[in-house]
Order: sequence, then C-alpha cells, then structure tokens
Amino acid sequence: MHIVMRLAVAVAMLGFTGQGEIHGKTIKGSVKTEKGKALAGVQVSDGRNFTVTDAKGNFAMDSEIPLGYLFVVTPNGYEPVTYLQSRPKFWESAKPEEKVDFCLKKIDNERPLGIIAIADPQISNRCGDVDRLKNMYLPEVNRAIDSLRNKGTEPIVMTLGDVVCDYFVARGYGYTLDKFNEDFKVNAPLYHTMGNHDNDPFKSGDINGASTWHDINGPSYYSFNRGGVHFLVLDNIVSVNAGAAPGVPGNRSTHTALTKEQLDWAAKDLAFLKDKNTPVVVTMHAPFLTYPVGEGEKIKDTYRFKSGGPELGELLKDFPNVRVFSGHAHKNHYSVTPEGNIREYNYAGANGGWWPASLEPHKANLPVCGDGSPWGIGIWDFAEKEPTHVFKAFDEPLDFQIRAYDLNRIFVNDKEITTAYLPGTDVNKNVVLANVWAYEPGCTVKMFENGKELDVRRVRAMDPYLVSRYTEPIKAEYGLLHKGFKPESTAHMFRAQASASDTPVTIEFTDRTGRKFTTTLIRK
Repeated sequence: MHIVMRLAVAVAMLGFTGQGEIHGKTIKGSVKTEKGKALAGVQVSDGRNFTVTDAKGNFAMDSEIPLGYLFVVTPNGYEPVTYLQSRPKFWESAKPEEKVDFCLKKIDNERPLGIIAIADPQISNRCGDVDRLKNMYLPEVNRAIDSLRNKGTEPIVMTLGDVVCDYFVARGYGYTLDKFNEDFKVNAPLYHTMGNHDNDPFKSGDINGASTWHDINGPSYYSFNRGGVHFLVLDNIVSVNAGAAPGVPGNRSTHTALTKEQLDWAAKDLAFLKDKNTPVVVTMHAPFLTYPVGEGEKIKDTYRFKSGGPELGELLKDFPNVRVFSGHAHKNHYSVTPEGNIREYNYAGANGGWWPASLEPHKANLPVCGDGSPWGIGIWDFAEKEPTHVFKAFDEPLDFQIRAYDLNRIFVNDKEITTAYLPGTDVNKNVVLANVWAYEPGCTVKMFENGKELDVRRVRAMDPYLVSRYTEPIKAEYGLLHKGFKPESTAHMFRAQASASDTPVTIEFTDRTGRKFTTTLIRK
C-alpha cells in the first residue's frame, strides 16, 4: 500500500484515539491546572498514538511507551508549570501501566506571538565557541526577545538542530547537550529541534542514537499550540552511526528522511486541527524544499529529500498557511511550493562559516556563511495580519539586509574556487552585484543609478566578500579547498549593468509586507 494511502487510513482511525476500549498495557493520567482544574480535550501522545482527556481531565491509553516518554500537546493559552532552565517540560519519562500527570498553567493568550529561530549553534569546547554562545548568540537572542515584548508580542525561541556537535564530542571536547542548556538561558520559552550532530556518537541506530537527547531534551518530535499557531516539531535525520559502542564513536553516518512511524504520528496530530486555516509552523533540521534557482532556471523537484518529504507535503496540502523553519545547510534558502501554501525558511547557521572547524589545526568560526549571509537569527512578529520576518545579523543593525559589490574591483585569480571573478574579463565590466539574503518569492529588488532604474536580474553566484576575504586566504593557509567550505552559488544574488564605472548605485529591497531596506554603493 502506498504510504500516503496508509497515512489516510491512520487519519481515518483517529476516531478511536479517545478513551475508547483499552486493551493490554494501559497508561493513565491526567491533565490539570496548578489549581486542580480539569482540562478536557487535551491531546496526550507516546510518539506513536494519541489519546485525549475527558471532562475530568483524565486519560487512558493502551501503550508500550515505545520511546520511553509521554508528552502533552499544550493547548493555546497554557504552558507547563515546570521548566528546565528555559524549556517548558511538556513530557514525562514513563513506563507501561504507570500513572502520569501533567500540570499546566494559564498564560496570556491575547498578546500576539513572536518567534526567534536559531539554526546550528553547534557549540564545542574549541576556538572560542562557548564564549561566542555566552557573549554573542545569547545576548542577541535576548535583545530580540526584549524588542518583541516591547512591541506587544509574546516571543518563544526555537532552535533548528545541531545545538552541539557529535564530531567534537566523539573527540573528547566534552561540550554536551546538558551544558548547552545550562549556558543558553534565554528569557522566553525555548523549544528544541534535533539535528544530525545532536545524536550520541557512542550509540548506533536511530532511536538509540537519540536516547541521550530524549533523556535531556525530551521528545525529538512533538507538537504544541501557542498564540493561535500549531507547531509541529519533526526529526528528519535518521542516524545509523555504524560501529559505535560505549566509549567508541561510530562513523557518524546519517541520512535525511521522515520515518513511517513519524509520518503516521504527524498525520494523527494534524487531523486534530479542524480549522485548516490555523497557521502551522513546522520545524526540522535538514531542508524540506529544493533550493531556489536564478531566473530562467527550473526546479525539477519540489522536495529536497524523497523519503518522507512528498508524504509530508501531502499531509500539509489542505493547510493554506504553513511555514517551515530549518537549518543544516548553514545558508539562507527561502522557498515556496508551487501551490503556494508552504513557505520554507532554511536559515543560515548562527555559527556562521563553521566548516574550517574540521581543518587541522581547527579554525574559529567565520562571521559569514557559505552563501555570503552573515551569521544571525530569524525574527518573526505575528502582531499584524501578515507576520513580519527579518534575518538579524549578529553585531549589525536590523536594517543590514544587503551587501553590494562593484565587480570592476572584484578579482579572484583561482579557477578552483570560481571563474566568475577572474581578472581581465569584460563580462563583469560596470556590473553591480547585490547579495540580499532575506529574499523570498514575493519580494522585489531594484537598483538605481543616479535615480534611473536599472534592469536587475536574479542570478546564482558566489558571494565575492566570502571568496576574497575568507576562502582564498584559508585555501592559501591550509593548502587545500575543503569540500565543505567551497562557497555556494546562491540564488539570492541580484545583478545589474551600470552605464559608468564611477556612479553611485542604490539597491532597494522590499519584503513581502512592504518594508524597504536600502544601501548605496559608492563606486570610485
């Protein structure tokens, strides 16, 4: 049977997820407020199936507790009473036939939602990582939280995977998930998404590899409701890690996929959303949609991973307002499905250009990613009917959204890196190139030379700043061009031909909500 059909069957069976008739090993419990008020109709899951609480706030479910825990899908207007550092504790370790009680407290549901998305912190005890987390990443996130609150929103923070790095954990650097949670104390509720580098390097297999995450961070996939938005947090990394044993790291092999068990669970979760106009935010680590392309190029496939990607798209097809947040690529890729109902924001790494870390000797992170984006975070404000979004670069003002280049003055004399900026070529004469990393379909980019609008084309190109400032020198220093550090030809680059070599050119970026960001390139 095709997997989509199986998912449809799973959805059809949802009528039996309430109290129903219980067989075999039963787990029971309740969901109540801190004042003892029963909360009816609240979903509880073991990561495979769901049940819902009755009028007295009680639930019962036939379950072997396959993942070792039970979690509550917090309804709008509530959150768990218990926090672990900044994280709402919506789960409990459990065994079959135990009793598990959840205690929720009422929160202000009138203030609109704010979201700060942070991809790939990937902290280890090397090259100043922990200092950057404490002195750059964390203060930036907390300033964003304060800014959103001051505008009347109530923010949450969502990581998008790879909060630590199994590569360095396996080599004895010792910075683990629990240490990250101790150091990353944000002033808002924090929800984690699991990434490939968050697996335990000393355990093989997907569930076993995630067991350390489960012990510290709870479920690796789950859902919750907040601010009128339904959040679906998924784990689209399957860990194999052959050869792992206690004290012995495996080969750290993973692949991108959504397992049948997780898809079946997601189908059941989404079936509870009776109002299909409910905004849905899906988080996952690896990118969901195929990377954007330049003008005149065609995207062959909608989904970047084939095992579970199309099936998830099918589950989401009836929801007109879906946003996907992801990381993993260490670059900004903002895409939309052909139907227009799903927009993905694949965020550049908060740790910037991380790949020199694998060189010997290790090199500190770079403040620029493989597409020329700065390191930073995504900030969402749901106060308006059309939520606003901005990618905020660390240590830069909020309006820093464009980096522009006069290609008359850009030269890269290394064909292994790129032939696009070789000296002596006429193809770049009087050309202005702009990197607009927050561009997504529906935005516009214009350029003006002395007030006259130029013809602008969206192209795929390597970022000259990254290549000249970092790639060339690092290659010279280490004598090689590391495959993970080769700059990407990214499609958020815009090119225009100026009429002269010394005229100023103004670049104007207008986002989907009409906000304008401008910069003027002085060419002399």
